[in-house]
Amino acid sequence: MPMRMKLLQPVRHISLKRSIVRALALFAGALFLAGCGLVSGPDATPTPTRPMAAAVPTFTSTPEGAMAATESGGGATTQQAAPAAPQQQAPAAADTPAPTDTPVPTVARFTVKPDLTAVNVNVRTGPSTAFAIIGTVARGAQFDISGRNQEYTWFQFCCVAGQTGWIFSTLVNVENAHLIAVAQNIPPTPVPPTATPVPPTATPVPAQVDHCAGIGGDGCKFWLRNVDPADNGGGELKLQIGFVHGGEGDQVQIYGGYFVELQKDGVQVHGFDHNTRGGTRVWGGPNGNKYHYDKSVPASQLPGGNVAGTYTIWVKDGSGERDSQNHTFTLHGNQGLVWLIFDQNRR
Repeated sequence: MPMRMKLLQPVRHISLKRSIVRALALFAGALFLAGCGLVSGPDATPTPTRPMAAAVPTFTSTPEGAMAATESGGGATTQQAAPAAPQQQAPAAADTPAPTDTPVPTVARFTVKPDLTAVNVNVRTGPSTAFAIIGTVARGAQFDISGRNQEYTWFQFCCVAGQTGWIFSTLVNVENAHLIAVAQNIPPTPVPPTATPVPPTATPVPAQVDHCAGIGGDGCKFWLRNVDPADNGGGELKLQIGFVHGGEGDQVQIYGGYFVELQKDGVQVHGFDHNTRGGTRVWGGPNGNKYHYDKSVPASQLPGGNVAGTYTIWVKDGSGERDSQNHTFTLHGNQGLVWLIFDQNRR
């Protein structure tokens, strides 16, 4: 019995040690699960334990704050500090303009076109050419614009000759035109004075010389209808005349003994007088006309010694009375042959 008691004591001692070790192991495991967050409180259901596998060390990044706390704590801790949540930045508004260094224009200005034909451009007191000119600006000159007219055709600026002026829009190049407002107090366009109508002065009509006056009750009977000059070499002046009777169409009047008087450049031409009259012999000429008077004078007997010049001719009847007014025709170069038709019908 004593021997048995002696044997039982070591056995109990060994069992007690195993119980203590087992209790410490369970306590350590509980602490480990609580540290890992697997057990949240006293009411948590214990998880059956499994045989523990060999732990493989892993690298876990530690935030600077947690590391600092660990370094300042003076010893190892069983629970790591949770990493700080990243701070979220508020998104930028979609309609917020990005900052820029480009200055925003605040003034409109113009430059007088450098390619204008005129060296200087007129500046007026108002937006119209009806206003007075106060001065000029040169090509390439620049000015700030202070206003415009309603139609956007004239720009106001300062200053020319100490005055605010206006310049026509097509003469300048404009910057920042959207900034130009309608000018205040635009002067009214001047109205040009109405000219007093001057009654027309009656132009005196020169008195017509009646070359038929004093020829009796018949008056003028013939009017010059056709003049057809031709080149004949210029050696002589040759007239062929047809005296057409009005009552007989274009038939020549072979009776009456009509003749002509002739002047060249105001000088009487001899040979054209009552000694040569229209005869009874008829021949054709230009345009189907008929002629029955034929007279030639050498160029040497004409004033000036040639056929070129201005001639005046009129008709006389058999009694030497004037039967027409004066008629003129002009010859050039060697145009010495002339056909003439005197008609009793005035056409």
